[in-house]
This record gives sequence, C-alpha cells and structure tokens, in this order.
Amino acid sequence: DTSARALVNRAGGVETNTLNVCQVEVVGTCDPGTHATWTRAGYAHLYMPDLPDWAIRDLGEFAEWAHAKHGVPLSSDVT
Repeated sequence: DTSARALVNRAGGVETNTLNVCQVEVVGTCDPGTHATWTRAGYAHLYMPDLPDWAIRDLGEFAEWAHAKHGVPLSSDVT
C-alpha cells in the first residue's frame, strides 16, 4: 500500500501527516456557548460532549474496517 498525499506540506507550517497513517477528524464543537448559538441558529452540527449514537457507531465500524482491511491497530498511546 502507498500513502495518499492529499495535503501539501509547506515549510514553516503545521506538519502534514506523511507517515502512512489514516487521520479521521470529527468536526463540531465542545464549547457549550457555541453549541447553544448554533442550535438557536438551526445549524446542524455535532456537539462533542453528546455525540449521537450514529456517530459513535460509524466511527467504530470504520475502525473495525481499517483494522480488518489494513491491519490498523485497535489501540492508542493517547492518555
């Protein structure tokens, strides 16, 4: 397998992932004030302290697929 190179890694900026890993980003907010503002405005969004069941389920299914298909470990060194 070969890593994708979708992001540009410009000198002096934030280092781009180039180590043959998959990065998954869950976009939303964990700020209660922002959550309240977006809710009042009718913006669909994810509120991290209360992720919906489908988001947790689908992230788990993706992790299981990545493990089965590509051998991605189901572990982390994040504490």
